[in-house]
Amino acid sequence: MLRVTGRHFCQLLREMDNLHSQMRFGFPKMRSPSMVVTEYDRSGAVLLYRSCRHGLSHYLMGQLLQIAKDFYNLTLNVEVVKEESQDLTYCTTFKLDFDNAGFVKEMQEQCASFHRPYLSDFTLGKLFMFFPFGLVLDPDLRVRLAGERILQLLGKDLLGSEFLEHFTIQRPHIRFSWDAIKVFQSVTWEVQSTKLPERSTRSNSLDTVSETPLRRGSSQAPWSSQQSSLTSFRGLLLKGQMYILKENNIALFLCMPLLNNLVEMRETGLFLNDLAMHDLSREMVLKGWDHCSRLQILYEQQEKCSERLEDAHVRRQKAKARGDDLLYSMLPRQVADNLRQGKGAEATCQTFNEVSVLFAEVCLAAGSDTLGAMDLMKTVNDIYKLLDHATDQYSVFKVETVGGVYMVVGGAPEYQPDHCAQVAALALHMLMEVVEAHIHNLRIGIHVGPVAAGVVGLKMPRYCLFGDTVNTASRMQTNGKAGRIQVSERCVPVLERFQFSTSFRGKMQIKGKGEMNTYWLEGRDPSAPSLATPKPSINTNTTTTITTPDNDHHDDDDDDDHDDNTTQPNGDTDGPEHVVDAVEKREEDEGKEEEEGEGKEEEEGEGKEEDENKEKEEEEKEVKEEEKE
Repeated sequence: MLRVTGRHFCQLLREMDNLHSQMRFGFPKMRSPSMVVTEYDRSGAVLLYRSCRHGLSHYLMGQLLQIAKDFYNLTLNVEVVKEESQDLTYCTTFKLDFDNAGFVKEMQEQCASFHRPYLSDFTLGKLFMFFPFGLVLDPDLRVRLAGERILQLLGKDLLGSEFLEHFTIQRPHIRFSWDAIKVFQSVTWEVQSTKLPERSTRSNSLDTVSETPLRRGSSQAPWSSQQSSLTSFRGLLLKGQMYILKENNIALFLCMPLLNNLVEMRETGLFLNDLAMHDLSREMVLKGWDHCSRLQILYEQQEKCSERLEDAHVRRQKAKARGDDLLYSMLPRQVADNLRQGKGAEATCQTFNEVSVLFAEVCLAAGSDTLGAMDLMKTVNDIYKLLDHATDQYSVFKVETVGGVYMVVGGAPEYQPDHCAQVAALALHMLMEVVEAHIHNLRIGIHVGPVAAGVVGLKMPRYCLFGDTVNTASRMQTNGKAGRIQVSERCVPVLERFQFSTSFRGKMQIKGKGEMNTYWLEGRDPSAPSLATPKPSINTNTTTTITTPDNDHHDDDDDDDHDDNTTQPNGDTDGPEHVVDAVEKREEDEGKEEEEGEGKEEEEGEGKEEDENKEKEEEEKEVKEEEKE
């Protein structure tokens, strides 16, 4: 760009401000410096450099030296004449020594060509036919003459008034004066009217076009409303060149309106016929309209793309949440997070001095083999839904389900000081859930002791427990009864501290352990604080009941007839109560209903027989009467 900016080095310096002015459209936030050639002769020039940044003058000196050497093959000498600060602007005056004879000769030839009598009388009136927005200023900076179009827009009051009463200087950033016009003749000027054009009101009243440009559907490009609001308040923006006629001691401002699109042109009260044909004003307006239309289409496309990205992000978050829920249901959160961080399975292995292990099994009767596979799976699945709902309300972790066996641990992998109470409360809650769903075949066992735990497997990692405690808890369950909770002797002291009630079952022969004292978990004092965290209940629509096996292999327990009051595991009832009583009471109610049904059937049968006898007697009477007749 610098190679084609000026034929001579001095021309390059004079065009730098104009070059920065064009670059600001591509870099709207750029705070460009200003460089103006105030004097020039055959041996060099004087350059005025102004910038809002301090300390860049030496950087500019290096650039000028290199440009003069590489592009113009000149030897340049730079000298700082003066440095000062004005209104937060740092000004530096440079004396540039270089061979400037070519530029001076060209300028002298241009001045000589102006005096050639090609045209006889070319008045300012004829000049304003080509520049209908032009202005003529005197040394007092008053407007003496103006073009036809700008007078139509701003009114006749413009003539004879001071220039700064109607306009503000946008570029260059200087104090407006006659001397400044002399210095900045080679720089592009931009001025803005301080009031709205008069024709804009009339054109808006006659125009029925919508105030919102390029609206499609419900979407609107953000720049459309912004441009509309800006043009509504900024007035008319003129861009051109200030040129002094020394013979007449006046300054010409040859300019044209700066418009971005048809909307701005309409808001300023202009029409296409008001714009000159020899410049690019019309092309800029029409291209700006076409550019806005293209931007509107691109904006709508990007808006749809953003909506798709937002939807994809929401779906991704939901999928991630589902994946996390599934992962945390298979592995403890702490263990899963360690694996996510790249830690090996060995890092998850731990030993625990004391945890509580619970086994619960759905006892399938011998007749369940005749059930269909789908019915059996549905029933077991419904039971597991109830157990999962109960498990979620306590500080425990569901280890696994194998067949009809449901395994839970408390106190691992995160230690809980009340792990035994949490597991016991969960067991009572499980029984309550299944009883309410008309299921009476759940058998539960609990034991407390040390275990080793960790993740096993790579393809399908599982959190597993190892140790004799797991085996003993499993034996407590397999040697228990349906609808009962059997606990080991080691659990009893801990449970009593948390106001649980237990009853001694007796000495049981446990496989691999010999004789062990076992206990039934009966309930908990309702005045004790709840251990559960209430969550919304679920509807499983469970109606299928699997009959409890008749051939229970533990018939030697006849000491289960206790007068204890029953209680629900969360302590919401009026008094402690035996959990099995609820099951037995439900069975007694069903038996009474069956007996009542049988009695009703017998009564109905007897009633039918009496009716039949009456009918026979009536028929016999009718026959006898017919015989008599």
